[in-house]
Amino acid sequence: MNNQEIKILRKRLQLTQQQFAEKLNWSKSYLSMIETGKRAITKKSTEKIRKTFHLDGGILPMEAKIDFLRVRFKIHSPSQVIEKILQMNPDVFIYKNYGFNHYTESYCFSDIFVFSNPENLDMGVMIELRGQGCREYELVLEEQEETWTTFFWRLYQSNIFGEGLIIDTKITRIDLALDEHLSLLYPNYDLFELKEKVEQGLVDTTFRNFDFTGGIVVKSGQRLNKGLSLYFGSRQSPFYLNFYQKDYELAKKEEISVEMARQKYGIKNRYEIRLADEKAYLFVEYLLSTGETIEWIVKELIDTAIKVYDCDSNGLRTHYSQNWRMVIESMQELRLTMKGEKPNYDKALRWLSNYLAPTLKKIWIMDQTFGKNELMSRIQQAELKEKDQEELAKLTTTIKELLIQEETRTTTPSSVTVTQDEVEQLLAQFLFN
Repeated sequence: MNNQEIKILRKRLQLTQQQFAEKLNWSKSYLSMIETGKRAITKKSTEKIRKTFHLDGGILPMEAKIDFLRVRFKIHSPSQVIEKILQMNPDVFIYKNYGFNHYTESYCFSDIFVFSNPENLDMGVMIELRGQGCREYELVLEEQEETWTTFFWRLYQSNIFGEGLIIDTKITRIDLALDEHLSLLYPNYDLFELKEKVEQGLVDTTFRNFDFTGGIVVKSGQRLNKGLSLYFGSRQSPFYLNFYQKDYELAKKEEISVEMARQKYGIKNRYEIRLADEKAYLFVEYLLSTGETIEWIVKELIDTAIKVYDCDSNGLRTHYSQNWRMVIESMQELRLTMKGEKPNYDKALRWLSNYLAPTLKKIWIMDQTFGKNELMSRIQQAELKEKDQEELAKLTTTIKELLIQEETRTTTPSSVTVTQDEVEQLLAQFLFN
């Protein structure tokens, strides 16, 4: 990005030099010197412009992330799965003598879950990472300089559980989320347009089912718009799409205005893909056998499953929808983000500020007035429940303590040479059709 391009960008955004400079925390004079070529634009300044105005990721700025993962192993040892597959220290996981969906035991660290059923080999051990769990596990991957692709390779590594020991491994579910960020250069996509086109018969899709939800919810005396959600397929099917207005969901969740949610998170729409059972398995097989990126496969899945068209005044199709094409083309520039997050200490502090701080301050003032120390005395005498101890454990555990020892860590291949085109074609046929 050169000096002249910055000036063109500012004018396209319809911002004055003062307004543009304020968004970047620059002085107006500094911006003026850049636009006139009196100051050279640095790489750092260019990156700041691209980040501030969401210029990366295609026409509409987008990013992708894995938002749910479930993998099952026919093995009786949760500790081996934690150590060999997650590459984490089993000692940081908390044991519970109950599970769900017929699993009878669970091991967890924050939102990273491992379930087992010692009495049923067919159920074996299952890893489950929900949204926050994925973000927390990405912290482990980043620390070891690994990626999700590296993790998937580990699932197929021979002898990972021991020499000559072959364990049946099955990926049973993968959810991927594509976030469309607010665009200052082009209008964000209107999901109501997609809904109307489906109803008008202007959408060709491989799905038999289509549904949508929306409406108003009353929360704390406020009427909050839930936003529009579109559903392609059924929740029971192995391939399911959910497109929705993420800004409205965030506003409802935090009980703030939609404008505040947009300003805080910078997200407009979310496009979610849910792959289960054979589709989840084939997704990973296709990823590893072809060397394609996760982002490219996600884009191809959506583009293959949904074709959107414009029409003339008589309702007759004319050509492929330009607005929807802009969404698909933006997906071509997707990047799978790795945003490792440690369990949130700030969240605990916000809860304290909102619910307990006023009462604690009142008792503290009374202690000061009457010369007592009741507040600290009662804090020291308080007994922590199991849930409180778990919260403390996940907030105080360091990243080094999460990882297994260096000498026990396994290696995974970084690349593969594909020699069977027929295998790739079959995988593509089952995955995309």
